[in-house]
Amino acid sequence: MRKYARLLASYAAIAITGMVLYTPWLVGLTPSDPSILRAGLSVISGILLTVAFGASTYAYLKEPEYRLLESSEVNEPDDVLPQLRQFTELPAVGGFAAEAVSQIESMDRRHRRLNQVIDSTFGPESLSHDKFVAVVDAAERTLLKNCALLSNRIQAFDVDGYRSSQRRLLKPADTDTLGEERQRVYNDALDDMRQVIDANERLLLEMGKLEMELSDLESDDNREDNTQMLEEVQGLLEQTKYYR
Repeated sequence: MRKYARLLASYAAIAITGMVLYTPWLVGLTPSDPSILRAGLSVISGILLTVAFGASTYAYLKEPEYRLLESSEVNEPDDVLPQLRQFTELPAVGGFAAEAVSQIESMDRRHRRLNQVIDSTFGPESLSHDKFVAVVDAAERTLLKNCALLSNRIQAFDVDGYRSSQRRLLKPADTDTLGEERQRVYNDALDDMRQVIDANERLLLEMGKLEMELSDLESDDNREDNTQMLEEVQGLLEQTKYYR
């Protein structure tokens, strides 16, 4: 419904612009104006309004082109974000897509901050520097690949079928075994999506913890010898790796 509301709003904006430009007591453009400049401006404005009308209609009514994402092709936020953003307004599953978009953006910001903290804490020539950078890079890749999997699951989810199933549940007479089984399948799929979101959230929390602990390191011995944080993050990466 939001899509159609935005389409109508764009039509209204185009109509209002046309009225302002061509109403005699306002701008009053007309192709027959004695002024060549105003006549030309009238024709150009009409062409632009027509193009805007067609572009709005196409942009809001065309069916989006989805495709399954492969784990091997997901390495940067922009490899996942465009597809997820197309799903954010879908009923039932759009909230998962919106959360995943937010998580990717948060991880991207945290990744950049952590790299700065690691550079200032260890120095670029340190062995610990390379180890921490590698773990932080792996954390972002894991989150991105989890989000790619989530995108594929959203794409496979039958939104219309789920909504129809929900409506049938409101009818007391519809308590057949097939209906209950269908509902379990939908609920399991939604639970799987929530688990991916929760796993990503744990990764983000661990990255925040890592940033704070690295910022608190004081002695050079701690800086070079503190491997416990690395082991904790690496263990979490294995636990939260939903892609295979």
